[in-house]
Amino acid sequence: MLRRGSEMLKTIKLFATLRDIAGTKELQIPADGIKTARDLVRAVQQANPALGAEILDENGEMTGQVHILVNGRNIEWLDGLDTPISDEDTLVLIPPVAGG
Repeated sequence: MLRRGSEMLKTIKLFATLRDIAGTKELQIPADGIKTARDLVRAVQQANPALGAEILDENGEMTGQVHILVNGRNIEWLDGLDTPISDEDTLVLIPPVAGG
């Protein structure tokens, strides 16, 4: 976790097309109040609305366009948007990947 003045920041690593949308390979968001993946998504939406729109639809449901990984584990296999997030967790946003 980083610090900007007295504010603690969480770093979220971005990959592939998400980097293009955000214009950066890492997004820094205020860590205060982030206890779950849902809190994380809200913070991302505030920091970068275009990126937030890729994660949740207008009903607040996951779009399927972005996977959220906490310590390398997809939240879909944990507690979904209720997955707990701690200060030490590594956070990654990645679009689904297909090959052929």
